[in-house]
Amino acid sequence: MLAAMALILQVVDLVLLGAGCLCVIGFVVRLRRRGRWRNPLSGVAIPEQGPSGLSAVMMILAFIAVPMALLDLLTHGLPWEEVLRPGSYAWHRAQTADGIGKSIVCLLMIGLLARTRAFAGPPPRVGLWSGILVGLVGVLVIVPIVTVQLRMGTLVWEWIQPEVEPPQHPVLLALNTSDWGRWGIVQLLLGAVVIAPLAEELLFRGVLLQTLCRHLRLGWAAILFSSVLFGCVHVGQPQAVLPLTSMGIILGYLRLRSGSLGPCILAHILFNARTMTFNLLASELLEPV
Repeated sequence: MLAAMALILQVVDLVLLGAGCLCVIGFVVRLRRRGRWRNPLSGVAIPEQGPSGLSAVMMILAFIAVPMALLDLLTHGLPWEEVLRPGSYAWHRAQTADGIGKSIVCLLMIGLLARTRAFAGPPPRVGLWSGILVGLVGVLVIVPIVTVQLRMGTLVWEWIQPEVEPPQHPVLLALNTSDWGRWGIVQLLLGAVVIAPLAEELLFRGVLLQTLCRHLRLGWAAILFSSVLFGCVHVGQPQAVLPLTSMGIILGYLRLRSGSLGPCILAHILFNARTMTFNLLASELLEPV
């Protein structure tokens, strides 16, 4: 049964990779025909409103400090080595704190973006259904690019440290070793597929990108800076920094081109859902991330 499931997932993954490559080729051809291949953001109005630099910095600090404060509260008195061990009871308590903290910060970021009129101005350039389509195409583009770069990063790691396995994300490790059983898996799926994409998109493609656009007035500079920070957040898996920076660039482009955060959030959710699904059912198909 598991072998058949792994085979099905392998076929699905090959289809996704093939469709993603076709989307990348189609995107390049489309840019070429429209004369925008030198600057894909040509004709896109850069947002003029948004949070101030100080507000953005405070929100980044809140993104770090609020989960840490709850972490201290929910794991008080528990052995620190257990808090750090993926899948342990104490580690799941820490994940609960992280999820609650990020949810609180999400509300703060939505309030900040609304108060600073970052959601005001011209309406999004995509409607509901076209936004869903943009998000689907976005994740198809992301998958082959991230897969190739992640494989390259893993090869570099193996060349530099052949005796050491590339570090894997603790959430993926905990899926197979959870002391909470099925409830632990539910918690991890909720955190990785819902909370993390929403929080990270609101921060990096919402608050941060909007602030940089407002002050720099340079779309690509804002995208690149916010994407590098997005990649560096995942420095615990060095081989994934470049792939996730590239993912951030694609999502930043979607944000400015579509005028909406919706496609970015959807693409991020689907990307994380793919990773979690494959890790649960056929982890051998994924590179360590």
